[in-house]
Amino acid sequence: MKLIVERQNLYSCLQKIRPFIGKKTTMPILSHILLEARENELIMMATDLELAFKGSCPAEVFAPGQLPVPGKTLYDFVRTLEYEKIELKENESHWLEIIGGNSYLCLATLPPDEFPTFPEIEHFHLISFPSELFRKAIMKTYFSMAKEDVDTNLAGLCLEKQKDKLCFVSTDTYRLSYMEIPYTDLDLLQFDKSIMLPRKAVLEILRLCSTGMLQIGFDNSAGVIKTDGYIFYFRLKENKFPEYHSIIPKKSEYEAKIPKRILKDILKRTSVLITDKFKVADFLFYRDRLIVKAENPAVGKIEENLDIEFSGDKLKMAFNISFLLDILNVMDSEEFIFGLNTERTPCIITGKNDIGFKALIMPVIERE
Repeated sequence: MKLIVERQNLYSCLQKIRPFIGKKTTMPILSHILLEARENELIMMATDLELAFKGSCPAEVFAPGQLPVPGKTLYDFVRTLEYEKIELKENESHWLEIIGGNSYLCLATLPPDEFPTFPEIEHFHLISFPSELFRKAIMKTYFSMAKEDVDTNLAGLCLEKQKDKLCFVSTDTYRLSYMEIPYTDLDLLQFDKSIMLPRKAVLEILRLCSTGMLQIGFDNSAGVIKTDGYIFYFRLKENKFPEYHSIIPKKSEYEAKIPKRILKDILKRTSVLITDKFKVADFLFYRDRLIVKAENPAVGKIEENLDIEFSGDKLKMAFNISFLLDILNVMDSEEFIFGLNTERTPCIITGKNDIGFKALIMPVIERE
């Protein structure tokens, strides 16, 4: 194998592939990137057996070939180079020599046949989807996914078919976020009613999606996302997302219209008192104002108020400050509707400019 590649093109591809390189693994080959030189391009592959990534960049290829090389070492070396062109070549010992200007690195490699085969994707019916729309739907919902070490069954994002729309849903049992986008060709997606994308795959989709069009495909066990520059494959979670439709309130006993920016600023100031033990603020709703109060005995206390419109006379509830901020941070509306019920019933948040979006948040039950 021998080729010359532009440093920026190589580095850009390595940036995308880096998260897929196995870090804590008992299989040394998974900490490697498979480099393949053919025709006029350099193809790079990495996998942790749950996720797989294939990217490519233009190259001047003098001799084709394949070599698995230590991924992190290659990335760290290329990142520090300042030369426009880099030469990669396999020596007689089957090590990879990397030459950039006056810099030289020789990396030990592993046999190419030890590297896992990239999953077959030919059976997927790939459909074109606007990248910005797909990313927006995930951005509106990913924040309420559970963490793997807290609840592995909820550590992901549900993708669900409903009539003429595609729905994105996640929950950690304390809050739930939901986003629907119009889509009529649901039969082209090769899964049954719903699937669950693993948390790690969701975060990588957010990182990889930018502009233009994506090609996406799903069956009941895996998903694939493809653009001109890369292919991302991931296995789906085996468990099903819990039934959630029945917990979404059909109507609210009270409603408050609240200016988003002002409340966000108040919550950010209130969060200076937050610790692992103290995460909650009291919300006192009146007809024309909202009072937000929080206290941390070890740090101090805070009280702020703002003008609102409230359909009731007086109501007191408590909410997790960080959870509420997460919701407001993904909303586009300048004013949002806070649908309130009892302290044991989810409250619902919507906004005029957040079409298809709703979020649920559970009040914190105060200890007597």
